[in-house]
Amino acid sequence: MSEKKVNLFIYGSLRDPAIFKSVSGLSFTLKPPQTNDETLLAEPALLPYYRKLSPDNVYFYAVANASSKIEGFVIHDVPARAMAEINRYEGKRYDREAVHVSTAHGPIEAQAYLATHESMKKHFGDRFHVNLIHELWLRKRIEKFIKKRTRPGERTADAELERQADRELLATTERDLVLSHYGSDAVSDYYLEHELDRPRPSIKHLYNEPKARAFIKNYLALVIKQVLLNQLEEKIQSRYRFELEHMRTSERYFKRSVSMLMALQMINANSSAVDLIIKECLETMPYGKYDLIDYVKYAIRASRSIFDTRVAQAHLNRIRSNFQPGLLPLGAELELSNLGSSTVEPQRSAKKRIDPIYDGFRYFHDFQIGRAHV
Repeated sequence: MSEKKVNLFIYGSLRDPAIFKSVSGLSFTLKPPQTNDETLLAEPALLPYYRKLSPDNVYFYAVANASSKIEGFVIHDVPARAMAEINRYEGKRYDREAVHVSTAHGPIEAQAYLATHESMKKHFGDRFHVNLIHELWLRKRIEKFIKKRTRPGERTADAELERQADRELLATTERDLVLSHYGSDAVSDYYLEHELDRPRPSIKHLYNEPKARAFIKNYLALVIKQVLLNQLEEKIQSRYRFELEHMRTSERYFKRSVSMLMALQMINANSSAVDLIIKECLETMPYGKYDLIDYVKYAIRASRSIFDTRVAQAHLNRIRSNFQPGLLPLGAELELSNLGSSTVEPQRSAKKRIDPIYDGFRYFHDFQIGRAHV
């Protein structure tokens, strides 16, 4: 009776011919004439709908991801005795499953060693994504810089609040730094300080401008509302980061679409509370005596009163149960909404047009989701 053979898709350390031979006792080659009983035929292949990760910087894991694919090799006709050795080598963190890989000669069924989201979360937590741990590391370095610059060494509640406000005002810069160095470790302290050491934004010079004075209250109301939105989104990201990482759509699009949608829903659901926060802030802090950072600090404090973990969890569950990622990013879906051209007409937005299809989202002709931070 002939020995059962399978095709095997490899994408990690087994792609090294020396390691493959050490484990299986066999060699592989990309040249058909060179194959024999001890040398198996291999060809380049792609595994769709999976992403390759190495959270421990040692082993590679293939985890389901709808917008990704993994490059590797498919080894043809691997005998059962060799697969038994490979099973021992791969260990308990992988599940051996049948997959379909793409090759130059068409799709081929093969065996592959995959990892589940649950096992990754259990063993690696936030290190589930290599890029994620690098992002968190970058943000920690940015936080350290702000602590050094804003009331260094002071540990009072107000000093910490001011640091949060400083970080809020630098949010666009921080976001751009993280995006531009995502997946790279070549970020010097000098470069970070050069990018972050900027004058604190101020609006005091506008207080005596006759043309600006009529709009300052409206501008400050927008600042407060924007900071509330940002803070809610940050809290959602911090608390539900793992779940959100697995609800992302294509890598090409705004990566915080789902958390931003949750924050917008919470703002809309608390519209009366948000309006009251803005009203009380502007009444107790007349603009002639305060600067931009004071209003940002007020909004950060106020955001704590409207964030409810139970409500956030309910929004997350609702989005997840209806989640059907498509080809368009959230921003485009909003701009091409059921309101049509009226979403970009100032006279229409003045009438407070609301799109019920998008959960009562309110449109303004100058709203840009790309500018998510003040």
